[in-house]
Formats: sequence, structure tokens, C-alpha cells
Amino acid sequence: MKLKRFITLVAMVAFIVSCHHRPRTARPVVEPEFLNLSKEQIFQRGDEFYAKKKWQKARLYYSHVYENFPNDPLGRRSLLRVADTYYNQGDAVNLVEAQYKYRDFINRYPGSENADYAMLQIAMVSFKQMEKPDRDQQKTREAVEKFNDMLRTYPRSALKPDAEAHLVQAMDRLAKHEHIVAKFYMKRKSYLSAVQRLNFLVDTYPNYTDRAGVFYDLGTSLSALGRNGEARLYFERVLSEFPQSTYADRAKQRLGTVKA
Repeated sequence: MKLKRFITLVAMVAFIVSCHHRPRTARPVVEPEFLNLSKEQIFQRGDEFYAKKKWQKARLYYSHVYENFPNDPLGRRSLLRVADTYYNQGDAVNLVEAQYKYRDFINRYPGSENADYAMLQIAMVSFKQMEKPDRDQQKTREAVEKFNDMLRTYPRSALKPDAEAHLVQAMDRLAKHEHIVAKFYMKRKSYLSAVQRLNFLVDTYPNYTDRAGVFYDLGTSLSALGRNGEARLYFERVLSEFPQSTYADRAKQRLGTVKA
């Protein structure tokens, strides 16, 4: 009998100790201010901090609205605003989080009238991460692909001009990279490689802003290879298509020295 009472006592002590050490489930922390405000008022407070570029503070208000009213139109707007706060912070970590939030919005609300904006912003994240023309262009290629995805998916979007303008800039960055590589070959006197790269540039990026420079470099490289007839054609194109460019005078001088 005493043994039975002893075992029962030990079991009770063990239960009390286990309860004392058992981790408690964390309850979500709600800002006391939110308890007395409507969702509209909380969203407005978020907008006030957003206007002051206090991104983290604004995100606190938007997140509350979205998490508590995910199917409400204001909740949907709040999720976009959360993504925008990350985007506007602009550093590498926050840009990744922004892209995730924009994708989350599209996945949750594919029929939303703001889905085109979210898709544009996904491309803009890659655009913000683009390297200089003399560096690796992976992010630039990603931006081009995502802008094209947005334009294909929403061809009638009011945001189409914005997407197209940024797409042009990204394409120009890729073209500039190719031009830099071609100039490197020219510096190394690898003129055949330079010509191949420049021809690729001409065919792939017809709207490149330094097209006059490409034609001049093609003429120079072809002349170095002894292909003077072809070289003259490109010097002539500089004069006829870009008479006001900085290359025009040089092209005219080269025409005087390069014989067909």
C-alpha cells in the first residue's frame, strides 16, 4: 500500500515538473493601438508612415490588415503594400523578400486587377539588381525575361509603357556588355572574334543606343582583316545614318585612307 502511494506521488511530481518546463505556445502579439481602430484606419496609418518612407513601421500596419482580412479588398491591397515596403528598402535581402511577396500576391489573387502591377514589380526587382555593363549580366537577362512575361500576359495593361521603357533599358545594358566584349577582342587584335561579336550585336539589339559606335568598330575590325570593301560600307553607314554622332568625323577620315 505504501509502495503504491509512493509511486503515485512520484508520478504527480513528474507531471508537475513536465508541465512547468513544457514550452508554451506563443500567442500573436497585437499592437494595443490596433484594438481600437478599424481596418481602414489601420491601413491609413500605414499609408502615413509609407509617405514618410518609414518602411518597417508602415509594414507593421499593412501586415496586420492583410493577416486579419486576407479576403477583403483592403487586405489584398495591404499585401501589395507589404511587398512595396520591401522593394523600397532596396537592399539585396529586402528585394528578395519583395519578389516573394509579389509572387505570393499573384498566386493568391491571380484575377486581381493589380496582378499586372505585381508582375511588373517582379521584373523591377531583377532590374534593380542589374550589374554594370562590364559585369555579369544574369540579372539583366532575368529582367528582360520577366518584362517580356508581363507584356505577354497583360498586353492591354495600362502599365505596358512602363514595362516597355524598362525593357529597352535592360536590352541596352545587354548590348553594351556585348560591345565591351567586342572592344576587348579588338584590343587583343582578335579582329575576327570582334567582327562576330559585333555582327551578333547588330542583329540582336537593333535599338542599341551606340549603334554608330558598333558600325565604326565593325569598319575598323574589317579593315584590320583586309576586308576593306566591307569596312567602307560600315564607315559610310556611320556618315549616312548618324551624321551628328561623335564617330562621323572619324569615319570620314577612315574612308579617306581605306581603299576599296
